[in-house]
Amino acid sequence: MAEHGDHAQRHCPHSHPHGSPQIHEDQHNLKEFNKNYFDEHGHRYNDHPDAHELARRLGAAMIKAYPFEEDSTLVLDYACGTGLISKKLAAHAKCIVGVDISRSMVDQYNQSVSNQGIPPEEMRAVCCDLTVAPNQLDGMKFDVVVCASSYHHFPSIGDVTKTLVSYLKPGGSLLVADLMKPSSAESAEALFPTGAHNIVAHKGGFEEADIKAVFEGAGLINFSFVTACKAKKHGHPVELFLASGTKEVNEEAY
Repeated sequence: MAEHGDHAQRHCPHSHPHGSPQIHEDQHNLKEFNKNYFDEHGHRYNDHPDAHELARRLGAAMIKAYPFEEDSTLVLDYACGTGLISKKLAAHAKCIVGVDISRSMVDQYNQSVSNQGIPPEEMRAVCCDLTVAPNQLDGMKFDVVVCASSYHHFPSIGDVTKTLVSYLKPGGSLLVADLMKPSSAESAEALFPTGAHNIVAHKGGFEEADIKAVFEGAGLINFSFVTACKAKKHGHPVELFLASGTKEVNEEAY
């Protein structure tokens, strides 16, 4: 994690210089742990009422933050899980493509879409490890990319942000929602159970400066950071932010 070396050290048994093979191995392992965890436990994800309520609140915040058009807006829902956020945005977009590294999550997403009679050209999920590559997702570019409650799982939020920006049309927006860093270190550590170190890279949430740095580092402008909603996590009150940024129109031409 180039952007958050302090977080990276929590997962490294020894200190390693940035860019060393050990750092890359640790990042790969964290991604594999997440994939395996959600493949194994993902079938119970939709059983939690809190997950549905949180998706409702975050979806509403996203709809407020971006001028979705149901006849034209193309949406990429990154780390889409079972599609709870996608469902909240579906009525406001022309097409939503979900992406997740967990096959179990993607299968549930697509099964739910099929059960609702929604054609795949309007809403579908793809199981892949998204990278900055022109041949992924059939070369699609999106008006808005959303990522909800997932940044704390990513070893390098800087790398992920740059990847997501590469799938935006010029003038498109990135919307990211996640946990805001609590005021005390003690409450930050209590947000995740001890056994979560295998799948959570950033246990203490994020400050505005953390997100602003990676957004601007990925070339986004018009940065915004607001409180999206309040919730409870493991009995502790938390706040979730919604950050947004715009890809410059003159940055790329497709």
